[in-house]
Amino acid sequence: MVSQEQRESAFLWMLDLLNEGTVALPLISQGFSPEDWAFVFEGLPQDLRLSLWQTLTDDKKSSILAAMRDDSREQLISLLSNQNIEDVALASSTEHLVEIIDVLPKRLVKGLIKKLNPEDSGLLEDALNYTDDQLGRYVNHEVYSVNKSALVGDALQELQLEDLPPFTDSILVVDDADHYLGQIDINRLFNSPHDLNVMELAEFSDNVLAADMTLLDASESVKSCGRSMLPVLHKGGRLLGRFSIKDAIDVYQEYYEEQLSHMGRVSDEDLFAPVLISAKRRASWLGINLITAFAASFVIGIFEEVVMQVVALAVLMPIVASMGGITGSQTLTLTIRGLATGQLASSNLKALGNKEVRVAFLNGILWALVVSAITSIWFDNPWLSVIIAVALVVNMLIAALSGIFIPVLLDRIGIDPALAGSVILTTITDVVGFFVFLGSASFLLV
Repeated sequence: MVSQEQRESAFLWMLDLLNEGTVALPLISQGFSPEDWAFVFEGLPQDLRLSLWQTLTDDKKSSILAAMRDDSREQLISLLSNQNIEDVALASSTEHLVEIIDVLPKRLVKGLIKKLNPEDSGLLEDALNYTDDQLGRYVNHEVYSVNKSALVGDALQELQLEDLPPFTDSILVVDDADHYLGQIDINRLFNSPHDLNVMELAEFSDNVLAADMTLLDASESVKSCGRSMLPVLHKGGRLLGRFSIKDAIDVYQEYYEEQLSHMGRVSDEDLFAPVLISAKRRASWLGINLITAFAASFVIGIFEEVVMQVVALAVLMPIVASMGGITGSQTLTLTIRGLATGQLASSNLKALGNKEVRVAFLNGILWALVVSAITSIWFDNPWLSVIIAVALVVNMLIAALSGIFIPVLLDRIGIDPALAGSVILTTITDVVGFFVFLGSASFLLV
């Protein structure tokens, strides 16, 4: 297994050589996982990716594509010819092919399915009946099952000839049509009489997963069931595959990475995506940001007269907006994490609000005293110190409340709070901060 430091060192070594026009792989790259290679390709400018890509075998390429982020995968595939793409796809496992098929040209996909063997073609078509957030699309088909008519001795003899898939703690029992009938703990199977029918040991459990449930719901079920895997069933009860604790961990990791990338408002964007594509994606958010900036400017414009008379206000305004923005962002991040993990619900929302308001109030008082003291020394104006202290406390309290209720509201109306929350929060903290600060100044100083 390659450490993060070794991977980064190998990446920099390859990058330097590629920039010099030389393609070479360090010895340590033999131990690279698909995730390590994905890290390397995502860090390369587009003109260098193809040079390195051509040094790899097709079977390795498919696993790398499956491990890459969606946008980076799409950008890399856009550099390849249809024949190159088809060669990689045909060398892919069904699991990897499901991951990459959405970004392949549609004409190529139709021809590709026809070229697959009947078993892989059937599995792929089954997977494509589900959306990209449903369990049935990514179910693991490496599952060990025995027919209901088998004896314990027959099952044990077969187990000696085959390797069990990782994270297998039970044997699944099915009928002739592959309908799920129950499961047997492996330890119990080994300790039972050989002439016993497996159905006498099988236990039917409600801990099964429907193929049309979401990946996050399936992950929650596996996490809380106490088993290393659960069977996945079609609507009619036919066994489709399994979902293991490792699969659940992979889903959580991908989900949280996606949430973090959304917080930067660049989503899953490839590091070296084409300029026009990146500009187009970000233009809408810059436009929204511009509207919010005009809203803050409008508030400042209302108090233009007082700003012109007391120039110190213009110097101090950024402090009020910045402190409110930081306070709100801290609470926003906490709330989004609670929503993402399922730890935040309507029943504990009020408790979180009370806690965050108290935290904001204590921090507001602390830093209001610090800022007001500095302001008093700097501008020799006690009223100005009072004004900025009040504005800081009020804005930080509003920011804390906004950091909770904005993401909750967005989540309930179906908008990703990590994507839109910070833009709305910035508007509120700017507008409220400027209004309280300049409004108080116009009342007390002019």
